[in-house]
Amino acid sequence: MSDKTIQFRPIAAPLDVTDSALDVVNRQLGVPTLTKPVAQPEPGPVRAPVEKLTIEIPDYLADALRREAAAGRSAAKYLVMMALRKDGYRVDDADLVPDGRRSKSKPR
Repeated sequence: MSDKTIQFRPIAAPLDVTDSALDVVNRQLGVPTLTKPVAQPEPGPVRAPVEKLTIEIPDYLADALRREAAAGRSAAKYLVMMALRKDGYRVDDADLVPDGRRSKSKPR
């Protein structure tokens, strides 16, 4: 091993220049401009925390729910929550997600 130490070039202090002044110079030099980030869209309604509820139902009912959910490209949970809503239980729109699976952008 050698005893040489690596000498780095010192970095200059940042310039105290406004963005508008830099824009003027950049236009004169033909430097491409950077776009400023677009404001983020307002977040949608917040879903309530979930709690798992396990129930036992007859096989024929579970099969019927799964078939209807598959035919409607939804989830059995959605069908049950819609039925509860029709029966008068409070189910917020934000919590009523037809298909809770992940994005369908995956190749099949």
